[in-house]
Amino acid sequence: MTAPAGVAILLVDDHRVFAEALANLLAAEPGIGPVGTASNLRTARMRIASARPDVVLLDLSLGEESGSDLLAELMAEPGPPAVIMLSGSADPRLIVHALDAGARGWLAKTTRLTAVVAAIWQVLDGHMYLGPATLEPVLGHLLGDLRRRRSAAGFVDRLTPRELDVLRCLVSGMTRAEAAAHLFVSTNTVRTHIQSLLRRSGQHSALALVAFARSHGVTGIDETEESVIPAEPGSSS
Repeated sequence: MTAPAGVAILLVDDHRVFAEALANLLAAEPGIGPVGTASNLRTARMRIASARPDVVLLDLSLGEESGSDLLAELMAEPGPPAVIMLSGSADPRLIVHALDAGARGWLAKTTRLTAVVAAIWQVLDGHMYLGPATLEPVLGHLLGDLRRRRSAAGFVDRLTPRELDVLRCLVSGMTRAEAAAHLFVSTNTVRTHIQSLLRRSGQHSALALVAFARSHGVTGIDETEESVIPAEPGSSS
C-alpha cells in the first residue's frame, strides 16, 4: 500500500551542504515530503514546473542571482506555491519588500527546525510567518514609516504661502539667487525659508527637499509666473 504523499517542498539555496542537510531533516518530519533542492534559478524553475511544490523555501541571495526574481515570476502565475524567504539577513527593508512582493514568510538561516516546520504549516493554513527575531525590527520599520507618512501628509498644507513660493522655485531648478530675484526678496530671506522647509520636511539637503516636494505633488513655477505674494515696495521678505 502506497503511503499518502505529504506536503511537497522545494528548497532553493546555493549552499548545497546547508540545503541538503535541511532537506533531509524536513523529509523526516511527519506530513512533509517529498523535499527537493535546487541551487540556482534555472534548476528551481525546472523543479517547480515538474514537481509543483506546495511550499518553496527560497534563499534571497543565490550567488550572482536573486531569489527576488523567482519570487516575482511565481507571483505572476496563477495558483503559485507559498513562498517563504530564507536568508542570513534580518534587514527589515528587505523583509517588508519580500512580503509586499508576495512572500508568505521570512526565516533566518539559523532558525530551529521546529520553527521552520511551524512556518510551513502556518503559511499553508493561509497565514504569514515571521520569527521572533524578525518580527520586532519589521514592526519597528513599519511603524517608523507610518509616522513619517503621517508627518509628511500635511507638509504642503502647513507651509506659508511664501515658503510654498520658495519651494516651487527650487522644484523648478532655480538657484537661491534666481529664486530671490524671481520673488523680489533677498537671498538671505530665501536661505531662511529653505532652512525652515528642511526642518519641516525632515530632509537634510536641498536636493532631497526637491525630491520630497515632488513626491508630495509640488510643481515647479514658470519663470514668467508671478509670485503668489508680490513683495511690497521696499520689502525684503
